[in-house]
Amino acid sequence: MQELHISEQRAMLGLSMYVLGYGVGPLLWGPLSEIPRIGRSVVYVGTFASFILVTIGAAEVSNYSAFVSLRFMQGLFGSPCLANGGASMHDLYPESQFPYALALWVAAAYCGPALGPLLTNSLVTHVSWKWSMWLMACISGPVCILLFLLPETYAPTIRYRSSAFNTTSTTTNNSSNNNNDSNSDNPLTKLKFYLVKPVQITLQDPAILFANIYTSFIYGTYYTFFDAFPIGYPPVYDVSSLTLSLFYLSVLVGCFLAVSAYFTYLSLPTYLHKHHHHTSSPQKPPPPHEKHLIPALPATILVPISLYLYGWTLRPSIHWIISLIGVTLYAAAVFIILQCLSLYIPSIYPEYAASLFAANDFCRSTLAAGAVHFGIPLYKNLGMGKGSSVLGGVSGLGVLGLLGIYFFGGRLRAKSRFVERLVD
Repeated sequence: MQELHISEQRAMLGLSMYVLGYGVGPLLWGPLSEIPRIGRSVVYVGTFASFILVTIGAAEVSNYSAFVSLRFMQGLFGSPCLANGGASMHDLYPESQFPYALALWVAAAYCGPALGPLLTNSLVTHVSWKWSMWLMACISGPVCILLFLLPETYAPTIRYRSSAFNTTSTTTNNSSNNNNDSNSDNPLTKLKFYLVKPVQITLQDPAILFANIYTSFIYGTYYTFFDAFPIGYPPVYDVSSLTLSLFYLSVLVGCFLAVSAYFTYLSLPTYLHKHHHHTSSPQKPPPPHEKHLIPALPATILVPISLYLYGWTLRPSIHWIISLIGVTLYAAAVFIILQCLSLYIPSIYPEYAASLFAANDFCRSTLAAGAVHFGIPLYKNLGMGKGSSVLGGVSGLGVLGLLGIYFFGGRLRAKSRFVERLVD
């Protein structure tokens, strides 16, 4: 801020515009990846190469307005890995293995923001803030090469490319049908279709609408932690910037605990089946789609509890580890909720997986971009305890909402106008 002579809120624009770009990008790249002529791999390579170029530009630019614009472009071009990653996992793995693969992918994306402060602290403190951009560009280079070697995973694209090699003998026979097929295969037409479809599903299916709203809130609250750390811990405990960056690793600890607990939950039915072959009174199985929400039910209760623990124990008379336990519990709870909803959404409409993930990413990132700006004023005006209480009180509504979706999601889906049109 001192180098560029800007206010605190203007300084936060670099982060908020990046997060906003992360939400806008999936609306384009998600549907684009579901066009058979294009597919996933082309989108991955093209956008990530553009991301590297924009990152280099952000490292060299000296005008702050231009820097903010480039940060938005960074989020825009960097978003497919987050927007289409879940859909790619859905392409690769069968239903029995998909939860494990998705959990590892969500964990990698979830822990990224927690590692950022630690990786860039020394560079920003002792060299220049621009070196955080250069570090990102250097790390992204090898990743782009790996993406270039990544094979196509989207089945319609694989079939389309396979058929393209076998059309030489049938070109003349099918020439009369080209005019009819060209309209249905038009990329622009398909792009419009996949852009509109997630909006229709969200507005006409209450379960998807709740999933988008709830994940938006907890994702936005997740970003308020990153705002609250610098204004909470240094004044209270007089910690250095390096020590503060280590505090962010509590998110990684929470993520590790959540992955371990979630994998244990997934393995439990197999274990019980092996050791208890004869059960006298089999229980009624949960609804086919809503079964994915079972681990999220206790996790929603843990969200407000962890927020209260974090906010009201961050004071000189209490050791800092107690408040970090609250952060750890919150990170674990949010991971499980995001994982469960990431399984729930594509299970309902698997043919629109990438587009639905894109709509969810847009909702989450839009609110998170706003949370970057209202997080600091919230905690500065209300204090750490009351500020966390406000967030905890609102998150309590998510408990009721998720319970309603679990017990009544099937009935609501049966009454959905979109499902009726889909069946017809």
